[in-house]
Amino acid sequence: MVFLVMEESPGIRDSLCFTLLSCGIKGVPVSSYNEALQAFKTLSAIDGAIIDIDSKELKGTELIKEIKGKEDTKAVSIIVHTIQSKKEFVVKMVEFGIIGYLLKPFDEEKTSSKLKSLLDKNKGHTENNSRKHIRVKPEPDELLRLHFKLPDHSNMISGKILDISMGGVALEMFNPPSEGVLHAGKQIAKIEFTISAEQEIWPLIE
Repeated sequence: MVFLVMEESPGIRDSLCFTLLSCGIKGVPVSSYNEALQAFKTLSAIDGAIIDIDSKELKGTELIKEIKGKEDTKAVSIIVHTIQSKKEFVVKMVEFGIIGYLLKPFDEEKTSSKLKSLLDKNKGHTENNSRKHIRVKPEPDELLRLHFKLPDHSNMISGKILDISMGGVALEMFNPPSEGVLHAGKQIAKIEFTISAEQEIWPLIE
């Protein structure tokens, strides 16, 4: 496997490539948006990318759009390296289809452990050809909640999210409505998500 590593810091770039190598993955370091595009043109196959999206010079978000916007590269697995963790940002990244986050500030030991975990989970899912959706799971110390109202039910319904995929949401409801109120095919006009944790971040798993 080959992973592109676009990172502003040369030291962090080398560290990420070393971690990838320890996982049996070749890391290809690039220091700019143009270098990344050139790598996609010259290399025969790129399976994934670790992209620093906080630097304006690197244009990481633009690179993700470029990768996911083309038929021949949209299947590339993308991990973002970022300090950002607000809900709006996370939702945007989910829409792009990234598989996970490496949260800054960079800590070699923690980042290496997190990266290996993401790669292992992604490998397990991509080896199963029946999987065609994105899956989102909170870490054990996080509480991801969903809230919504039904037109024929006065109270707000809330619950802990156990799993999210493109096909639906697995929810452990705190205050389930009466039997028959919520059923298959029920239309819900608006759903809100909240998260409470030491770090506001949603690890993503393909």
